[in-house]
Amino acid sequence: MLDLAIVGGNAVTPGKVGLADIGVSGGRIVTVAAPGKLETATRTIDARGMLVMPGAVDVHTHLDAQMHGARSADDFLSGTIAAAAGGVTTIVDYAFQRNGGHLTEAIRNWREKARERAIIDYGFHIAVLDPSATALEEVASAVDRGCPSFKVFMIRRFEARAHDFLKLFAKSAQNGGLMTIHAEDENIISFCTQRLLDEGKTGAQYFADSRPPISEAAAVARALKMAEFTGAPLYFVHLSSAAALDEIRRARAAGLTVLAETRPIYLYLTEELLRQPDGVRFVGQPPLRSAADRDALWKGLADGTVDVVATDHCSWSLKEKRAAETFTHLIPGMANLETLVPMLYSEGVLSGRISIERMVDLVATNPAKIFGLYPRKGVIARGADADLVIFDPHQTVVVHQPEMHSGSDYDPFEGVEVRGWPRTTISRGEVIVDQRKPRAAAGRGRFIPREPFDSGWRHA
Repeated sequence: MLDLAIVGGNAVTPGKVGLADIGVSGGRIVTVAAPGKLETATRTIDARGMLVMPGAVDVHTHLDAQMHGARSADDFLSGTIAAAAGGVTTIVDYAFQRNGGHLTEAIRNWREKARERAIIDYGFHIAVLDPSATALEEVASAVDRGCPSFKVFMIRRFEARAHDFLKLFAKSAQNGGLMTIHAEDENIISFCTQRLLDEGKTGAQYFADSRPPISEAAAVARALKMAEFTGAPLYFVHLSSAAALDEIRRARAAGLTVLAETRPIYLYLTEELLRQPDGVRFVGQPPLRSAADRDALWKGLADGTVDVVATDHCSWSLKEKRAAETFTHLIPGMANLETLVPMLYSEGVLSGRISIERMVDLVATNPAKIFGLYPRKGVIARGADADLVIFDPHQTVVVHQPEMHSGSDYDPFEGVEVRGWPRTTISRGEVIVDQRKPRAAAGRGRFIPREPFDSGWRHA
């Protein structure tokens, strides 16, 4: 007898969207069958009229984060509840190395943050702030511990340590790692920032001018040359501009292994919002861009230039967002874990920009493949974890912060009408959210060690 049967739904499985019944035992999918062909189950969920999708895998989150002396509004409890309410069943968060600290210490610290709080499964990248000789020697150990991805901030003391970061690229490549890159050129940003300050332009409305698209494209181009030299595969996080995507296309045409991610704010919001009263609510790094850049990103989703949509969820209170006196001290980030899946369906699938299959690739299958979680995560197939979302394509939700689950006291998409919303979220066969109500115990989520990067992931 099955533990759980999900029947009557329109399932998004590899290469196919169609009616299928899904059988679950021991937290795994054991059967994907034609309608009416499952054996009996202890519990049956009627999914008629619903889409059944693999749970999303958000590979870019910052929970329990600290910045500018503040702590983020979401820890691993509220953050993963928000994720589950939006159909995300796995996250990969960024564990930050202390300056002068060990990479293994970062993993240990972040596991401690998540252990008794997370309600969904999780893994970690390591944000490398100090590429010391000691840290470089720990790269192989980090890969062995299931954390085979390493982040470099090209805006954060990169220039002074470029030689050492180049060594990190090489070490990562030698050990099956994947470099994830925050690409903004610190020299261009410094030049633009100083020019604005000299002109007395200090408000949030000048934030986008301080970090123009060319700063992103220049950093992408430089990182790509470092990759060409070292053989390191690269994954660019939260790309925001047409200029950056052009660099990705050129690199792929030249045969480099380069992957691209964007985040929801660049698909739905544009830079005019930064010039409105209280524009600090919409500050992220890179900043919001033009409508032309937004349209270029949608084209990139459709044509395969962009491989992943992930949130970069890093939530704050309005008080913290408003605290800076100049744009140079604005705190970046916002909550969007809960809206990742439904808004991409509403604005992408229903608007005809992408297919439902492409959407599932962008938020579930591709991130699982790229970051060593496939086929355990990101797919509806026999043997995979039973991480499933029963999605109601007919439900309309107007985003309203008090009804959301993030600890933040505002939502960047406040008032947006979303067509389609998760009805039920299932993690390893357990219903953890139903009808927008959480039902899971804190700490039920598990650390999932990830496999080294596979350059053949597209064909897995």
